[in-house]
Amino acid sequence: MKQTLWKAVNSFSRKERQGILVLLLLTGICVTAPDLWERCFPPSIEVYTADSLLLAEVVEFRNSLVPRRKVFPGDADSSLHSRRFPFDPNTIGATEWAALGLDKRVTGNIQRYLEKGGRFRRKEDLQKIYGLSAELYNELQPFIRISMQQHVRDTSWRKAQYKPYGLRKETQYERKITELEVNTADSVQWESLPGIGPVLAARIVKFRERLGGFYSIRQIGETYGLADSTFNKIQPYLRLRKVSLKKLDLNLTDEKSLAQHPYIRYKLARLIVLYRSNHGPFDRPEGLLGIPLVDDSIYRKIEHYIKTENSPL
Repeated sequence: MKQTLWKAVNSFSRKERQGILVLLLLTGICVTAPDLWERCFPPSIEVYTADSLLLAEVVEFRNSLVPRRKVFPGDADSSLHSRRFPFDPNTIGATEWAALGLDKRVTGNIQRYLEKGGRFRRKEDLQKIYGLSAELYNELQPFIRISMQQHVRDTSWRKAQYKPYGLRKETQYERKITELEVNTADSVQWESLPGIGPVLAARIVKFRERLGGFYSIRQIGETYGLADSTFNKIQPYLRLRKVSLKKLDLNLTDEKSLAQHPYIRYKLARLIVLYRSNHGPFDRPEGLLGIPLVDDSIYRKIEHYIKTENSPL
């Protein structure tokens, strides 16, 4: 038996015997490694009883009943420790605003508003600042103190505007708001309206250019970022006397140009080009109703800005 085993071993070459030994060694390591790992790093086993599981479910249910609230600066669980103290929003600076819990973006909006001649005359005026949450305003509202003397100081600049002969020079703060032609007004004219700053003015002009002109004053209310309250405030000053719309030819305009129109966008532009390829050119603008995506309400918005090669301008 031993001679047979020895012959079997000698039948392998030296390299084959070395390979067999390495394979046996790796096999032994793989077998013993799990036991060694558990001995060196014993696992922590948590035993859950019926009572502990029931308690966990009760806690989870109670937590689900508590409404989640947003963490604001000054809250107990907030990393920002703000203070509450009486303040006049017309006079305090960036440091005081930061101490009250406002971030730099909102503080910058307040400072730009004051630099342009704006003033907080009532506590509620602070709510008009873009970016200031209603929750934070409710926290600050009891501490707002607007000094009446501030309004007197605001008019002190008028004394320097009088000419020697008693005539006063007109300034940008005294300009009366006049009627505004919505299809020709530039961004500077839009800024003269109440509640319209440089950003909103630029957006209105850009929206008008992308549309190809306004055919209704109500379209201005569709401008991104323009609140309904602000639109209602400026609407009495808006006039639409000149209507000259830029129209897109349904048969000649490519997909990219069609998609840039706010009322068409990419999905409808792709369908228009596909319909045109399969059915030929549109005979008239009403042919757009043949596309399943276009219903009567959508068509009524688009019809002012489309034409076909044979349709009148």
